[in-house]
Amino acid sequence: MTQLNLFDDEWVSLASFEGDSKVCTKCHEEKPLTAFTKSSGANYLRPECKSCNNELSRVRNTLRAKYGMPDEDYTCPICLKSAEEVDGKGGNAGPWVVDHCHHTNDFRGWLCHSCNRGIGGFEDNTVRLKRAIKYLGA
Repeated sequence: MTQLNLFDDEWVSLASFEGDSKVCTKCHEEKPLTAFTKSSGANYLRPECKSCNNELSRVRNTLRAKYGMPDEDYTCPICLKSAEEVDGKGGNAGPWVVDHCHHTNDFRGWLCHSCNRGIGGFEDNTVRLKRAIKYLGA
């Protein structure tokens, strides 16, 4: 039995890109590679185009201004780690990131970088998260 047999639903593979264009993960438009910036400190292009990245930055900045930063004794609601325990795990950005719904831009709260990346990797998809839990045997 393979790992894929653990799931009742159909397996969908992720498409890769080749050539001089790629599809933005946010707007889903195929664009030339010049429409994407390098990921900071890395040798690969960001998954979202410059236009979508600019919009994401605007939304995050607006939410930070509206909700402020969490209290000093705040802990990540997922991993329960303190600011001291997670500081430095996301570069120079500080311990907390703005978590928000990418469809509605509604503020959900503050997460550590690791937990935010984890949720982002599942694209906020609860079905995928449930499959991950099932895969882990929980």
